[in-house]
Amino acid sequence: MQESPVTLKSLLFTLLVSIFVLLIVFIFQFTDSRTKIVFCDVGQGDAAYIRIRNQIDLLIDAGPDHKVLQCLGKYMPFWDREIELAFITHEDLDHYGGFIHIIDRYRVGKLISVDYKNAGKSYQRLEQKAKSKRIPLEFYFTGDKIRILDSYILFFWPPEGLKTADDNEYSLVFLFQEKNFKLLFTGDSSPKALQKLTRLNTKKDLFRLKNVDILKVPHHGSCLGLTSSFLKLADPEVAVISVGLDNSYGHPRKQILDLLEAQNIEIKRTDKNGDIKFILEE
Repeated sequence: MQESPVTLKSLLFTLLVSIFVLLIVFIFQFTDSRTKIVFCDVGQGDAAYIRIRNQIDLLIDAGPDHKVLQCLGKYMPFWDREIELAFITHEDLDHYGGFIHIIDRYRVGKLISVDYKNAGKSYQRLEQKAKSKRIPLEFYFTGDKIRILDSYILFFWPPEGLKTADDNEYSLVFLFQEKNFKLLFTGDSSPKALQKLTRLNTKKDLFRLKNVDILKVPHHGSCLGLTSSFLKLADPEVAVISVGLDNSYGHPRKQILDLLEAQNIEIKRTDKNGDIKFILEE
């Protein structure tokens, strides 16, 4: 009978090497205090994960389904099972669907959503599920601010008491800023909402909108989102488009891509680039 080529010695050696590699990975992850940002490839939908100073986890939207779990499993430290702040920027399934799965796997400290009264039944089920998990649901409006360590989030839209028939106008628009780095989230904002917000905000706040490092392009690159005037105001270095490969909507539209290219803005797309990662220097 032929002896097995696998010996106890080789098994022990493999086990020790595996433990050593895992230990190195753990030490590197544990000691790296840089803020990390990932725009998750969740198909036709939005999801962005931010880990601030290797301490606080933010999730901005969660895509339409369970795919966001793969992104969190890949980039969120395995020992951390809490998302301190979660945001729903728009009450369409492609923004909140993944939260139905997330709140079963992670502790969520607070859920910040859109104050839209005509949400569908699936969103109402998410609200009930969050309530059963004792997850607070809160709304933030123009001028509100959240400070997190040495970072902050400034809300530009919507204004409190907004009433409109266009659900896209309720989309959250807010800035994440750490030191001089600025990232602008825009949900599925409409051209009308983007125009209005520049009138409602103070000159001081609008100054913060200028020269952002990264712009999350609204509405997956739809023509019913980004405008030339808003793009000139934000003047980003990088534009990120969260979009599904060969989606039925034709997103992103050539008109939007041409607009970005005309201003020499670097374009990154989840359908072309997969997960899009940024690491902030200390």
